[in-house]
Amino acid sequence: MKHADTRRRLRRRIALTLGLLASMALAGCGGPSEQTIYGTRLAPGTDAHITADVDSDAATTRLAVNVVHLSPPERIEAGSRQFVVWQRPSSESTWQRVGVLDYNAGDRRGRLTETTVPHAKFELLITVEKQSNPPSPSYAAVIGPTSVG
Repeated sequence: MKHADTRRRLRRRIALTLGLLASMALAGCGGPSEQTIYGTRLAPGTDAHITADVDSDAATTRLAVNVVHLSPPERIEAGSRQFVVWQRPSSESTWQRVGVLDYNAGDRRGRLTETTVPHAKFELLITVEKQSNPPSPSYAAVIGPTSVG
């Protein structure tokens, strides 16, 4: 009878240990957040799929943006050639350029492959621009501003 009690206790300990390990693994693997943002009145029907993997300890975010159903820039604003992605940590801050969407006119998609933003939470904006490195965003926003993180 003592042998059966020892087995039961051992099984319970193993089950508790496995349960604890599983819950620790799940808590550590939140994974990146994903959200879909709809286009502005300048880009109706446009959807931006945003993937943000926040590293709270480093206060950074790995960011990827995939935009679909996006008209060519010159059709949105005459003379425009690029879609530029911007971020700022708060509405009191100035916009900082993150990068330029890699735009394919054939399938009307724009992508910003994974890049790092130096904030865990920030606002995101995508504008149409005449140049790829403007000092500030134009008024021609196609996505946002929207909160990320």
